[in-house]
Amino acid sequence: MDDDPARWLFDPATARQLVLARRPGGRRVPVSCVVSDVVWADVVRLLRWASAATHGDPALAAGTWWRLAASCADLLRRLPGLSDELAEPWTVDVEVPAPPGLSPAARIDAAAGRLAALLLGHEPVPLRRLAAEVDALGAAAISAVADAAPWSVGGRA
Repeated sequence: MDDDPARWLFDPATARQLVLARRPGGRRVPVSCVVSDVVWADVVRLLRWASAATHGDPALAAGTWWRLAASCADLLRRLPGLSDELAEPWTVDVEVPAPPGLSPAARIDAAAGRLAALLLGHEPVPLRRLAAEVDALGAAAISAVADAAPWSVGGRA
């Protein structure tokens, strides 16, 4: 696989192959294939939002980050039900700490890199583990929106 995410992430045929490659091995139960396809297709969408070029336009960047955060929240909202469909235990006991000293944009890049590694990997990923990474990406996106907002708290800039 090419190291440049733009080459595989934005090519529909390649991205679809990656999604299908994440299907569980062995004896396949149809519901597990459907859930896998839905979840990993959403991960591809998140990675596309995370890597969207804004060409330095602050308003465009804020809108992109907001859309990324909302898309992360949407997937997180659906993951417990999807986990139930697979009869996987559901607990979000895995926390992904934010690396200290990174800007919000760098945190988005780091979280997206970890998600891409899961997508490109060959090991099964429990949905609760995936949820922790999606949550970290959403949190980084919200941080980026808040960091770029021209607001003040209590009359202070």
